[in-house]
Amino acid sequence: TFLPYSTLTVGEALKMAAVLDSTYAGRTFTSGGDPWYTNAVNYCLTNGIISGSTFDSYTRPITRAELALVLSATAPVRDSEDINDANRVASSIPDVSGGDFAAGSIYALYAKGILAGVDGGMTFSPGGTFTRAEAAAIVSRMARAEQRIVLWGR
Repeated sequence: TFLPYSTLTVGEALKMAAVLDSTYAGRTFTSGGDPWYTNAVNYCLTNGIISGSTFDSYTRPITRAELALVLSATAPVRDSEDINDANRVASSIPDVSGGDFAAGSIYALYAKGILAGVDGGMTFSPGGTFTRAEAAAIVSRMARAEQRIVLWGR
């Protein structure tokens, strides 16, 4: 069941990251394990997407800042070009400052057109959670560059 308005958990986010990274980079990822997210966690650890101390639980909801940290470490994000000016991004997100947790990752996702904020003012809400529907939109933009968001006209 998709449950679009349910929150995304850490384990679900790591599974998404493992699938995206392995598909894009041509690496092998086999879903599963016990518990179900074990192979995704191991893939993310092995491939430098997370470290052993990144998360305290894989069953709790992932914060927006944590998801940015995870997704920005995947091959489809690392290897893509910025379509929005990185300096302008850094000065335009009202609730993220340079020294904040995952700020660089958040800025990267905006610069690459994967995120645009939760409102018309580019607010990120780093401590909030993502719904599964929001995560699906992000994954779609990661996988299909033509769906990325140009924040300011070219």
